[in-house]
Amino acid sequence: MNNVLQADSSAKHAQMAICAIFFLESLVLGNWIPRIPDIKIQLELSSFALGLCLFGLSLGTMIALLTTPLVTRAAGFKRTLSVAICGWAIAMILPGWSANAIVLFITLFVAGLFIGLTEVTMNTMADAIEKFLDKRIMSRCHGFWSLGSLAGALIGAAFAHYSVAVSIHFAIVFPLIAASGMYFSRMLPDIAHTAEKTETTSQHRLQSDTKPSISWLPGLPRKSLLLLCVLPIGIMCVEGVFIDWSALFVRTELLASPMATGIIYAFFSLVMAAMRLAGDRIVDRFGAVRVAQVSAGAATIGITLFAFSPNITVAFLAAGIAGLGVANVYPLAMTAAAEREGNAADNVAAVALLSFSAFLLAPPITGWLADLAGLRIALGLFAPLAATTMLLASQLDRSSLQRQRPGTEQADS
Repeated sequence: MNNVLQADSSAKHAQMAICAIFFLESLVLGNWIPRIPDIKIQLELSSFALGLCLFGLSLGTMIALLTTPLVTRAAGFKRTLSVAICGWAIAMILPGWSANAIVLFITLFVAGLFIGLTEVTMNTMADAIEKFLDKRIMSRCHGFWSLGSLAGALIGAAFAHYSVAVSIHFAIVFPLIAASGMYFSRMLPDIAHTAEKTETTSQHRLQSDTKPSISWLPGLPRKSLLLLCVLPIGIMCVEGVFIDWSALFVRTELLASPMATGIIYAFFSLVMAAMRLAGDRIVDRFGAVRVAQVSAGAATIGITLFAFSPNITVAFLAAGIAGLGVANVYPLAMTAAAEREGNAADNVAAVALLSFSAFLLAPPITGWLADLAGLRIALGLFAPLAATTMLLASQLDRSSLQRQRPGTEQADS
C-alpha cells in the first residue's frame, strides 16, 4: 500500500513537472513570434528569404523527430528531455544575434534539433503519466503549452513595444527559461513506457533509472498509422502559419502597432489554452471524433476570416475562432498514437514527424506563396487543408483501449 501511495504522489509531482515543461517549450516560441518582423527588418529580408530561414527550424526539427527514439534509447527519456528543453532555450538566443540570412538559417536549424527532441520526449512522458493516473491529461499539458505561448507573446510584444533590441531581449529571457527547464525536468521520473502493446495488454509504469527500448527505425509511420499521422496536418498548418505570420500580417496588412500585434496573437493563444485546459473533460463528454470534427470546422473558418479580415476587430475575432479550432486535435492525435498497437515512443515520433513538421513547414511555404500571390491569399490557401481533418476524424475511434488502473496488477497478483 505504501508503495502505491508513494507511486501516486510521484505521478502527481510528475504531472506538475510535465505541464511546466510544456509551458516552457512554448514560452520560448512565444517570445520569438512577435520579434519575427523585427528580424525581417533588421536583416532586410524578403518574404521569400524569411521563409527560407524559417525552413532551417523545420529541417532541424524533422531530423530530430526521425532520430529522437534512438537518442532516448541511449540516454533515457528524463536525461534527453532535460538536455532538450535547456538546449532549445539557449539555442534560440542565437537568432537574435544573426548577422545575415545564412547565419539565421543555421541558428534556427540548431534550435530545430532541440525542439524536435523536446516534442517527442515530453509527449511520450505525458502519455505515460496519463496512463498511470488513469485520467486524461494530454489536452491539459497542451493547454499549458498554449499558456506558455500566450505569456511569451505578451513578453515579446512588450520588448518590441519599447524597442528593445532582439539580441538583448533573447539574452535576458531565454537563459532564465533554460534554468527553469533544468529544474522541472529533474522532477520527472525515468519511464518504461515503450514496450510493445497489443489489444489485450497495455502496461505503463513510472520507474526510476529505466531506459526505453526501440524496436524499429523511428519516425517512419507504418501503414496502420498513416491516416492518423495525416489527421492533424491541416490543423497544424493553420497553427504554424498563425504563429509565424499573424504578427507580420497584422503589422503590414492592417497597419497595427507592435502592442496590438502581440495582443491579437495573445488572444489566439488564450482561447487555445482555455480550450485545451477544458479539453479532457470536453472529450470525455462528447468523444474524440466529434471534438475533432468541430475543431476542424472552426479552424477552417478562423483562418479564412483572418486572411481576409478588413480591420483589426475582425482579425481579433478570427484569431479567437482559429484558436478554438486548433486547440485539441494535436493532443488527441498524440494520445491516439501512444495507445495504438506497437511501440509508444515510435508511434508518437511517427505522428509528430508528419504533423509537427507540417506545423514548421507551413510558415516557410507561406513566405514563398506570399511573394507570388500576396500574404492574404497565402494564408487563405490553408483553409481547405484544415477542412480535411473532418474527413479523417474517425481515425480517433481506433485509439480507445481499455486502461488499467494503477495498482490493479498488484491486487490481482
